[in-house]
Amino acid sequence: MTASLLAEGGGQWIRVVLTIYSCVSFALLWVGFAVALVVDRGWLDQLWSWLRGLPAALEILAWIAFLPIAVSLWIWQAPWPTSLRTVGFFGILAWTLLAISSLVRLVRSTPR
Repeated sequence: MTASLLAEGGGQWIRVVLTIYSCVSFALLWVGFAVALVVDRGWLDQLWSWLRGLPAALEILAWIAFLPIAVSLWIWQAPWPTSLRTVGFFGILAWTLLAISSLVRLVRSTPR
């Protein structure tokens, strides 16, 4: 399969790799977020402090690369009621799943 994808110019191969990478990456990030919520919520505070302590250019890049998790950390730090934060978390999680499913659909619909 990989040889045929490379023979076709590599465009499909790149889409497949990016789709797999994004699915695995965000799954691991969300699992880590859930583990931190269950085990020690202080980890989320430390991660937020680390993110906010980066130099501006690196912080911007981190926000772009890890947008759903960065927004979730921002929601975690917000002085909102627990119910509103919960709705926010599930909204961001749903947005992540929708984005990943769109990538998967794109890869599957591209002619081979």
